[in-house]
Amino acid sequence: MTQVAEGEIGKMRNNKYSNINELAILGFLANAMGGGGDKGQSFPQSDAEDLSRGLRFIPGEVTLARRRGERIEFIQKCRNQCCWYWKFQDGSRTYYWERGNWEMLKGYHASRVASKIGTDGLMSVAADELSKLPCPACGNPHTSGGHIKTI
Repeated sequence: MTQVAEGEIGKMRNNKYSNINELAILGFLANAMGGGGDKGQSFPQSDAEDLSRGLRFIPGEVTLARRRGERIEFIQKCRNQCCWYWKFQDGSRTYYWERGNWEMLKGYHASRVASKIGTDGLMSVAADELSKLPCPACGNPHTSGGHIKTI
């Protein structure tokens, strides 16, 4: 696992099994007791593997698709969690979203805006607008989570 400087938005957690926690362990156990794999499982193995990367949750549409036997790929092209997503077979994506990451991203953009227009001008910029700005590391515009039908 790559170390990221303190204060930097997001954390690098690319490797499976790099952040085993109680939920990931429960997922692996439940999956093993159900016979293993993804299709038809109450806790798909791929969900447990994604949790072992440090994720705190798996979106329901991802779990349901895996239970149906669809291949869903978890993508981490950037160090920031706002850019992590699950890619479905039809090309659509569901982006990972956590409130803490959103707050850090908003704070990053607020400091950048304040340095350009001053703190008085910052007061006129809505918090929602700050959170809709792209990822500072890679430029990804989909930083507020959700399911994107086509890219």
